[in-house]
Amino acid sequence: MIKKILILFLIGFSFILCGCHKDQIKLPNLTGKTQSECQEILDELGIKYEFEIKKNQYYSEADYDRFYEYGNGLMYGDYIHKDTYLYVYTTPLHLTGNYIDLVKIDFEYQGKDFTDDGVGLVTLANTIDGDTGHFYDLSGDYVKVRFLGIDTPESTKEHEPWGKAASNFTSNLLKNAKEIVLYQENQKTDAYGRYLAYVWVDGILVNLYVIQEGYSNSTLGSGSKYFEIFTIASIEVSKTGRRFWGELDPNYKY
Repeated sequence: MIKKILILFLIGFSFILCGCHKDQIKLPNLTGKTQSECQEILDELGIKYEFEIKKNQYYSEADYDRFYEYGNGLMYGDYIHKDTYLYVYTTPLHLTGNYIDLVKIDFEYQGKDFTDDGVGLVTLANTIDGDTGHFYDLSGDYVKVRFLGIDTPESTKEHEPWGKAASNFTSNLLKNAKEIVLYQENQKTDAYGRYLAYVWVDGILVNLYVIQEGYSNSTLGSGSKYFEIFTIASIEVSKTGRRFWGELDPNYKY
């Protein structure tokens, strides 16, 4: 008799549980999954969701593109209503876009003097920060240059997150360059008397490279020669959440 009562109780309890979860979905364990793997699993379950990048400090490539947590304090194994809109946090994504190979030098610069012709070979005088450098042109003039289309975080008078990293990135490119070419477009100087220019290092457009590596957004206007590729690169890199786009600088004291 007791056994029958127990069986009936368990059956009834199971019906109650089924009724409770009829319109609910159990959150899966996404630990260690990439964003694309999470997307595949969540889509199959019919969960409505949106990815967000978790702002934090990361120290290894292995830390990127991994599930971090569910929003609103939810944990895997919890049940949510099928109409719940879920926030899914992942670590920043890998920088995989290659935009610098899409642009090539298509102008003459050999034998030209930058200050006279707006284009020409130069030699490095000093590296300043991520978007500024000083050079000597063909005639030996000292030229201060603000790189067109980018605005990296400050690293000189002010110190901002990723400023030093951006400065080091640009500095390494310039110091190891075999050939540096400056190329102007429209406005010649800024309010501080610095020349505005695109900087090419061994056939690579440094301004675009800085964007590709997540150290700046694009600041080019629609009339600029490289507006489209700078804009595309800036938008795509922003989706990764890397560096300038939200990741916390591990070498900056907040």
